[in-house]
Amino acid sequence: MFIKTAFAAIALATLVCFPVGAQDATMAETFDPIELSTDVPVPSEDGTVNIDGLEMYYQVHGEGEPLVLIHGGLMTIEAWGPILPALAENRKVYAIELEGHGRTVDLDRPLSMQQFAQDVSGFIEQMDLGPIDIVGFSMGGGTAMGVGVLHPELVKSLVIISASHQPDSIWDSVRAGWPYMTAEMMEGTPMLAAYEAVAPQPERFSGFVDKIRESMVSGEQSWTDEQIASIPVPVLMIIGDTDLVQFDKALEMFRLLGGQSSTGPMGPALNTARQFAVIPGATHYDIMFKTDLMLPLIESFFAAQAS
Repeated sequence: MFIKTAFAAIALATLVCFPVGAQDATMAETFDPIELSTDVPVPSEDGTVNIDGLEMYYQVHGEGEPLVLIHGGLMTIEAWGPILPALAENRKVYAIELEGHGRTVDLDRPLSMQQFAQDVSGFIEQMDLGPIDIVGFSMGGGTAMGVGVLHPELVKSLVIISASHQPDSIWDSVRAGWPYMTAEMMEGTPMLAAYEAVAPQPERFSGFVDKIRESMVSGEQSWTDEQIASIPVPVLMIIGDTDLVQFDKALEMFRLLGGQSSTGPMGPALNTARQFAVIPGATHYDIMFKTDLMLPLIESFFAAQAS
């Protein structure tokens, strides 16, 4: 059975991209998100796991080797679109919602990438899933990196989509709008509609947006070069050719991980545990809907680690 949903493939890095003079306008007036419809399967299991007081919501889809999915900023599980059911054809997918997102009610504390990573690590431990493959998109990709930094023993491999480790990886024109993000600006957007459709306490949205804004502006959504270089598990980085993450910054991170780190008579030595892919004709808004290109890359990467 399937639930029909429409959602914009918008992640944390895309939240605000309007000039300072437009800060009193809503996002619906200043930003035209790409809305795509997809069939989202009903989970075979769902519930919450208590992680130090946080009731983290999760869904289970499919059967097979376990896999954790971490969505982007201000998203819900439904934003995964066709990637979720595609992965669930051969894997047992645990799709989670981070603190404050969708069905996971935020606690009275600041939000940060570090806390998100600790929460996901707690989920993996309590569900006895580790070591496990993790796929994260945008802010979820940054969170996945953090699990690899803080608790590599829980990780089998990482797939990081449209994400890098420092805020300056995002184009300046996008980051310029971050300080002006408010809940009022999101009236009429799919992000607000998705939240209101599933949140147990939808009245918390305004405060949640404020905390996300503060974490972005303060730099709490980042990892150091040294932390990234310390990640010992296999990593696949994927970026769109028209993404909000800049190529040069993404390549910097790839090289910190050890990709293209050695040279020989035929160039850098092949390292299947360090892979980098560019999806053609893909923006940060619609990369998750490029299943014909994304899925073979992800499956090939997992297969290379298993061989």
